[in-house]
This record gives sequence, C-alpha cells and structure tokens, in this order.
Amino acid sequence: MFADMSVMEIIQLLLPVLVIQLILMITALFVLVKAEKVRFLPKWVWAVIIVLGEILGPIIFLTVGREKDV
Repeated sequence: MFADMSVMEIIQLLLPVLVIQLILMITALFVLVKAEKVRFLPKWVWAVIIVLGEILGPIIFLTVGREKDV
C-alpha cells in the first residue's frame, strides 16, 4: 500500500493523526494534573497510560479514569 507513495504523501496522511494524538495527550494530562481524585488507579499510572497509550490511553482516561463532577 505504501510502496508506491512518496515520503511527503505518507507524512500528509499521518500528520492529522499525530496532531489529534498530541491534543488528546495534552488535554488528558492537563485534566489529570487538575483532578483532585481519579478512579481505579493512582495518578502516576494514569500518566503512564496517557503518554504510552497513544490515542487510546487518553481516551480511556477521559472516559473512565476521571471522577465525574457532581
């Protein structure tokens, strides 16, 4: 699939995904730092999941890891 594509074409395809990943990671880390309490795991474990979990790590934290505001 990628064999007949130039490097610039591949970068153009991957750039939006990388930008989304970076925005999700920064947002999740910001929410984590500001949160008084998180669910299920300590904050440092959530930080590792967010950073190493690529796109799914921040999404998992934002959906199940943070305490809901009541």
